[in-house]
Amino acid sequence: MIETKPVFVRTKNVRNFEVMMDDLARAEGEGRFGMVFGQAGRGKTRTAQWYAANNGCAYLRMAGVWRTSELDFLQALCRELGVLTPSHRKGPCYVQAIDKLVAASRPVFFDEIERLPASYLDLCRDIADMSGAAFIMIGEEELHTCMSRNRRVWSRTFQHIEFEPLAPSDIIIYAAESAGLKLEVPVAAVFHRASGGDFRIVRRDLLALVQMLNAQGKTEVTEALAKIAVKAGLTGK
Repeated sequence: MIETKPVFVRTKNVRNFEVMMDDLARAEGEGRFGMVFGQAGRGKTRTAQWYAANNGCAYLRMAGVWRTSELDFLQALCRELGVLTPSHRKGPCYVQAIDKLVAASRPVFFDEIERLPASYLDLCRDIADMSGAAFIMIGEEELHTCMSRNRRVWSRTFQHIEFEPLAPSDIIIYAAESAGLKLEVPVAAVFHRASGGDFRIVRRDLLALVQMLNAQGKTEVTEALAKIAVKAGLTGK
């Protein structure tokens, strides 16, 4: 019986992400931005969460309900920074966030901030300037446009990277580490073509493959079986 487990694969995107964070750290003490953008499904969020969890960073995913309330946004940021009772007024809440970052400066990841009005970028810029912290914005392609249009934000953006589609080699490593499956290059190419390098689709199709292998009592993955698994993953059957 083949079993799957959640794993984190250090892809080329992840390695580039780590280099970006190292470069941002060299400008410590100055408010600055990093930017990570790219199509959905390329592992941006998972990479930011993994890095934040392993390096003592703060991570905040944007919520649509904050669009009309900067206070709600600031309160959520304060809680993520360790403020137990954020103020119910915007000004004092803003100061609480800055005080926390000044006392213990650490990178802060904002995921999907392009979902919020452009004024939130200016608010983040003010906090970064006052605290000297590094803010890393995570988003899809439109994030690049949002940030580059804001001259003051863009001039503070020290590093930016675009996440690329998963490579066949990444799929081979993921299959081996998550399910102990050995995929030959032609087999990995089947999953790569079907997914377009989207990690979520790769994971879905590999789960379909494991179900098929277990049902048939097999462990060897052929191109023919991979093609069937891709179709099964797409239809959910």
